[in-house]
Amino acid sequence: MGLFSGRKPHSGLVAKERLSNLLMAERLNCSPASLQMLKNDLSAAAGKYLTIEADEISVTITHTTPVILTAKIPLKRNEEYHVKTI
Repeated sequence: MGLFSGRKPHSGLVAKERLSNLLMAERLNCSPASLQMLKNDLSAAAGKYLTIEADEISVTITHTTPVILTAKIPLKRNEEYHVKTI
């Protein structure tokens, strides 16, 4: 999915990515439950400051040297883009 295209990926591609992430997590000795907890923590932290799409957060692990953890946290589209004040 392109950053500005607005198109969602096909379900087959999403399933393939999820399976790949599960296999990578297993190789790194990181359980799917641990990844879900990380996702929840990232959602809570980002949600304190930004208006986010919490149900669309994705966390991926790329097995390269070094191993890379990537989190995509989509922002909700608002009339005005602003940071929440606390």
